[in-house]
Amino acid sequence: MPITTQEALHALFHPRAVAVIGASDDTTKHGYIVLTNIRNTGFKGGIYGISRRLKEIDGIPCYPDLASVPEQVDTAFLAIPAEATLQAVRDAAAAGLKAVIVGSAGYAESLDAGGEERQRELQRIADEAGIRIVGPNCNGMYNAHHPVSVGFNTSHAKRQKPGGISIFSHSGALFDAMAGRLAMLGAGLSLFASAGNEADMSVLDYMEYGIGHTPTRVIALLIDSLDDGPRFRELALKAYAAGKHVVALKIGGSEAGAAAAVAHSSRLAGDDAAYHALFAASGVATVKTLEGLMTAATLLDKYGRCPGKLGSLSTSGAGASLIADRCEALGVPLATLAPDTFAAIDSQKMFSRIGNPLDMGIFGGMKRSADVPTLLMRDKQVSVCLALVHSMNPWQGDPYRAAMGQAREASGKPLLLVTPGGLPEAERETYRSRGIDVFTDTDILLEGIGALMTAPPEAIPTVNHGKAAELPNRALTEPESLRLLDGFGVRTVPTIECDSVAEAIAAATRLGYPVVLKGVADGVAHKSDLGLVHIGLRDPNAIENAYAAVACPKVVIQAMIGGGVEAIAGISRADGVGMVLIAGLGGIFAEALHDVATFPLPISRSSIEAGLAKGSLGRVLTSPRWKHPDAYGAFVDLLMSLQSAALALGDSLQAIDVNPVILGASGAIAVDALVVPRA
Repeated sequence: MPITTQEALHALFHPRAVAVIGASDDTTKHGYIVLTNIRNTGFKGGIYGISRRLKEIDGIPCYPDLASVPEQVDTAFLAIPAEATLQAVRDAAAAGLKAVIVGSAGYAESLDAGGEERQRELQRIADEAGIRIVGPNCNGMYNAHHPVSVGFNTSHAKRQKPGGISIFSHSGALFDAMAGRLAMLGAGLSLFASAGNEADMSVLDYMEYGIGHTPTRVIALLIDSLDDGPRFRELALKAYAAGKHVVALKIGGSEAGAAAAVAHSSRLAGDDAAYHALFAASGVATVKTLEGLMTAATLLDKYGRCPGKLGSLSTSGAGASLIADRCEALGVPLATLAPDTFAAIDSQKMFSRIGNPLDMGIFGGMKRSADVPTLLMRDKQVSVCLALVHSMNPWQGDPYRAAMGQAREASGKPLLLVTPGGLPEAERETYRSRGIDVFTDTDILLEGIGALMTAPPEAIPTVNHGKAAELPNRALTEPESLRLLDGFGVRTVPTIECDSVAEAIAAATRLGYPVVLKGVADGVAHKSDLGLVHIGLRDPNAIENAYAAVACPKVVIQAMIGGGVEAIAGISRADGVGMVLIAGLGGIFAEALHDVATFPLPISRSSIEAGLAKGSLGRVLTSPRWKHPDAYGAFVDLLMSLQSAALALGDSLQAIDVNPVILGASGAIAVDALVVPRA
């Protein structure tokens, strides 16, 4: 029976014996470095070099081929050129190996036909022979618990402290930076895998293994892209159910691909926005720096999720202001103190006013207000507390440390200290002994705190999208797009297609003046830019002039819809993520402001409402001065109908553009639409 991916990964991370194909006695070559790293980091199983020339390397036995090795090898590192790799992988499969690590470059990343064909051939071998492949173009793996280190990075040569954090990364070269940062933070490594080009196994395969790996408590992902967004979402929910935490650093958030798209929605739902929408719906914490990734993983490993908001205090007013500024910039929510908390703290101040962040200087010293940190941390909204302090002499610092230690113990909540100027080791230890972790970088710590506060994932909703449908293999016109969406419940403007000026005048008479005339052009998103849209036409003479101006054989006449706000709604297929829904201010503001909410499909109505509320459009529609309260619900109805259309059209759909949607007394009406089939 063929070996499963997860069985192969178990053999990779817990091998009985390991071989290095292309073993070398040249200390600068990977064939030497990987082989000796395996031994020097404490692996207790069989270690073998495969070399036709050598009998041993530094006491490690070598054999001419895998068939000659005296025991079954589970995994091997291929330290050979790309041109020799394909046959070596076939030989490894024939010898019964479950997984191989292909370290060489020269595959799809080389952007030449030969490299791409080599990678396709690796995929074929994996499919046909059943052997699983790590890489190519990667630097190996590490299991700190087994222990086994099979790779050539500097950190592969070190005995890593065993712990609860598994790192799965598209970058192998950054392993040393990540492992080094974990060591600086006092955290321990569980597993590491460098995914490389993912010819066979992907980051998602390693993520799935980490979820089932008992010592792993946190999965830290450094990713260029994903190959299956819906699978990632399912795995994130599985991790959450297993009590494990996932934090991701997405790199390469370029909008270049989105900029070339036809539909507004595809440009607005760029790479970065689509991924972060997927992460948010999946309950996955996100960071923007490598230091933040390891800090977030360390805090999640120690404290788990801490849903709520931040309470903060500082030894100075300027420090309190700084924390407030950085929290706003980084999206870390500050708690609003409950009235009883506010009153209890306010009664102890000597001057100024209290707030959050709290300036401890207004109390005249800790000796008279030692319970203030405890009052702050016991507030119901506060789930984590951050203190910004400087180095202090014992007569000044001892009361602070005692009060904060008491607050940490009494509340049971994390209290994290940031000292931008650093602290002497003895002073740091006085905080650590009270259960208070000490950091030196404010923004990096706030990234980690934001990860602690990440909202849990939403269950993936079941959406009844009706009968599955397919699109024609051609661009749709505007009237075709409107009819299609109308069939899925999207409320659209009354529209009549016309082939002559006489038909256009008759249609305008039927709908009632004023009307809109548009030229019909296949696949055009910006009709107004091309002079194809004429609005407010009030008589037959205006119709004639507009018809002549657009110079299109076919036009549409539409009712003129008045309203207070123009919105945009759309669907885009984002590479690696899948289909996403976007919504925001529309018309000329859509791309000028780039202020849209993005949601992975499927998504619940409540999540759409919560996401809209955070943007400009949501603030307008919920403002007391907005005169059409029913328009908000009508717009959400339209978005739900768009989702149904997208799910029914499935793989045949590339994008849907509805811009503008007129929001006002009539609710939410789509007056222009473009449906783009998938090539």
